[in-house]
Amino acid sequence: MEKEGNIQLNTGRQFELDFAKFVAIIFMILVHCYDYSPLYVSTDAIPSGHTTSTLGTIIEFLGAQPAAPVFMFCMGIGLVYTRHDTPEEFARRGLKLFITGYLLNLYRTMFVVGGSLFGALGDNSLSSIVAAFALCVDILPFAGLSFLFFALMKHLKVSLWNVTIIVLVLLIIANMLPVVGGGEQWYCYIAGLLWYQNSFTSFPLMQWLPFPMMGVLFGRLLKDTTNKDRFYLYTLLAGVITFILTTSITLLRGIDLRTFFMSDYFNMNILSVAWSLSIVLTLLSVYYFMVKNLGDCMLRQIATFCSRNINKIYLWQWIIITPLSVLSFTVLPVDTYWKLFIEVALVFFACISRHLFCKTT
Repeated sequence: MEKEGNIQLNTGRQFELDFAKFVAIIFMILVHCYDYSPLYVSTDAIPSGHTTSTLGTIIEFLGAQPAAPVFMFCMGIGLVYTRHDTPEEFARRGLKLFITGYLLNLYRTMFVVGGSLFGALGDNSLSSIVAAFALCVDILPFAGLSFLFFALMKHLKVSLWNVTIIVLVLLIIANMLPVVGGGEQWYCYIAGLLWYQNSFTSFPLMQWLPFPMMGVLFGRLLKDTTNKDRFYLYTLLAGVITFILTTSITLLRGIDLRTFFMSDYFNMNILSVAWSLSIVLTLLSVYYFMVKNLGDCMLRQIATFCSRNINKIYLWQWIIITPLSVLSFTVLPVDTYWKLFIEVALVFFACISRHLFCKTT
């Protein structure tokens, strides 16, 4: 915190955001290990995209709204707090993330091809699976396109509220656009960069941009608040009220809430975005009150390390999970929850081992 006149501005590092990303990382690793294990594919999954077990449903929820939307929301806050905020710097960062995302796709594709040699793909077409993994629209391509979008808005000097309107219009338009090539041809993944095509176009820009956009708006308010307790109390109230309203509307319309974090999780619309944002706002508030008095302990150090190295950890968890998933389908099946939790712990500690065994962060 630093003072500017009589107003106290939050210009320093906000630990509640570090903690939110730290928890999201754990949930992310949990759901990725689960979704790429025989436990889900062979046991829990059903055609509707849901799971047959209560624990599986809980894991899918934790790996949804409390994970990626939290990352994206915090990314938007980071756009407000960063000192590297010129359009050129945003664009360079965006291109780097975009390219890194597709390099990660190539890495995962190699293991998919190897896994096919051992029959891990079952009856699935190798060519379609390779296209899906190689051209997958994951969170890194999305993050890259988001930085490019905001770089363009800054370059054109579009006002914050006009950018917000543009993002909302893009979300509405995306839900009107058709699936290209039946969602099966290779070129559908190009369209999938912008709007949803299939489960491998996980984070299309037009439908997920509201999360970093709302993060930007939130970051502006957070940076100028003079009373963080009151600010997060209002945030909690807004999150809970929005959750009650959106949940009520969803149930009255006869929509299964599980679709918001399972079968239709990636195919965001206005209602699912609002429901997801209500959870993000509620969680950030709860995290703030949980850790606001936390001293300089190991948990704080690890959470800060994870937040600062979030992109590296994201890459490392896939570098580790990808070969593990092949093994779990061929040699060492992860077919019970206790095996899954052991795998999650191993992956997580492998990703943060640099902090545990080195003095520098």
